[in-house]
Amino acid sequence: MPTRPPLFRPSQYKGKQQRDREHDAKRREAKPWRAWYKRPAWQAAREAQFNRQPLCERCLAEGRLEPATVVNHRKPHHGDWSLFIDPANHESTCKPHHDRDIQREERRGAG
Repeated sequence: MPTRPPLFRPSQYKGKQQRDREHDAKRREAKPWRAWYKRPAWQAAREAQFNRQPLCERCLAEGRLEPATVVNHRKPHHGDWSLFIDPANHESTCKPHHDRDIQREERRGAG
């Protein structure tokens, strides 16, 4: 069985694992509030939102009934805890609406 020839890797070469670790560390530094999603207070707020509105609000507006799987912040909180946890700022959405429409709005600056 033939063997693969050795690869040339310069001394500054970083493997995928190292690049992934550095990328994750930069994300944690840039947006430390991402860890808030693991807190019990957020988990309780998320569950309460699904109990109040178990269906996707955007699908309802389109006349469809789809279960909500994501709690979206109507107004981006950008590290403001009171806005992050405020039930009036929460919107029940399905994953397709969140990942497609809402993310597009936020990138455009409308969110």
